[in-house]
This record gives sequence, structure tokens and C-alpha cells, in this order.
Amino acid sequence: MARGTTGPIALPYEFDTSSIWRTILKGAFGLNALLIVGILYSLLVSRQWTTALGLVLVELIALLFTGVFVRSHEGSVGILTSDRVVIEPNVLLGIALPGPRGAYPLDHFSGVRVEFRYGPVEPDVQGGPNEVVWLVGKSGTPSIALARTDDGAGRTVGRAFGALLTLPVEEVGAPKDIQLNR
Repeated sequence: MARGTTGPIALPYEFDTSSIWRTILKGAFGLNALLIVGILYSLLVSRQWTTALGLVLVELIALLFTGVFVRSHEGSVGILTSDRVVIEPNVLLGIALPGPRGAYPLDHFSGVRVEFRYGPVEPDVQGGPNEVVWLVGKSGTPSIALARTDDGAGRTVGRAFGALLTLPVEEVGAPKDIQLNR
């Protein structure tokens, strides 16, 4: 299902909610690779030790941010069926990322959660309200991001998943004073 649409949801339901984080992580890894090449060039070719030292400091900061991105990414690729959800291992550029993987029976989940997120408030900045629809795991089972939506569509998508899976639906961060498109 495309972002922001509320088309019918049917099982089996294939999902990929990791694309945003894959783009962010590719950029972070690319920056790290570029800085390492710059460090090597500064040391081996131009022999500018102070430039190399400055690049090493920048690379350490970039590595810290990359580590934060790797640990805090959310999203999965998998398939939801009538009796379980199967999550593929989250791998980027041959590197295994942390996160859920494997098969989980549906009775290991307690509900569906729609998490509303506000977008930028500046008029010239792209983006807007968006939502992540989660399958909420019981104790010992991870929660799994099933869909990303825009402009309030998550409310409808979350209710559809709840009805399809006969699970309760909760809304978190739902804007009470802002009218979303429905």
C-alpha cells in the first residue's frame, strides 16, 4: 500500500516500512566512507597531518551519529498472514541491522497502535503529519511497524488492521486540535 492511501487491506499483507531508514543509513555509511578516504588521502598522498587529524575528529562524530541511527532505526520487511507475521532479517549493504526477525504467531500481539507524528511547521519545508501503524507485541515479542501513512490515513489503516486481525486499536499522539484529512 502506498503512503497516504487507504485502499483495502487483505491478507496476506506484504509490508516494507524500512525504506526511509535505509536511505538515512546509506547516507550515513556514505559519509563515513568519504571521510575515511579523505583521511587516507591526507595521510598517504598530501601528507597533511593536521588535516588528517581534523578529518579523524569529524569521522568520530559521524560514527557516533551512524551508531545512533543504526540503534534507533525502525521498520521491517515482511508478510502478515492470518496466523502469523514473518519478518525478514534487516540487512543493509551486507551489514545485519538490529531489529525483529523471524516468525511470530498472531496470538503474541496485543493490539494495533497508530502513532501520530507531527511534520514541520515552517511553510517552506516539505512534509506534514504522518503516522506509523504498529502491531504491538506482548511481553517478549517485538512491536512491528506495518505501515507508514500521511495526513491522518493511519487512523483508517489502523482500524482496518484491527478489524482484520480482531485486535484492539489505540491511537497515540492523536492531534485533538488539528483536523487531519480523512
